[in-house]
Amino acid sequence: MKKETSRRLEAEDAFAKELYRNRASLNQQAQQVLAAGTRQITIRLSNSEIALARQQAEAKGLKYQTYIKMLLHEALAARTA
Repeated sequence: MKKETSRRLEAEDAFAKELYRNRASLNQQAQQVLAAGTRQITIRLSNSEIALARQQAEAKGLKYQTYIKMLLHEALAARTA
């Protein structure tokens, strides 16, 4: 279980590093997502997922909720392309 979690965290870290190299670009993407209109929803995430999102978001200079929204937006956009 720990090995699987470790692999998943490493994969997520690699994903984040590749997609978010440029902080200015990242902040610009966040503003575009937020400017497109929003609607409040509720989802449940595990404490470990939230902690990981907070850690990654902090490293990028973002709030964790904005970071999660960006990840979701990019994942959905990638699946429609």
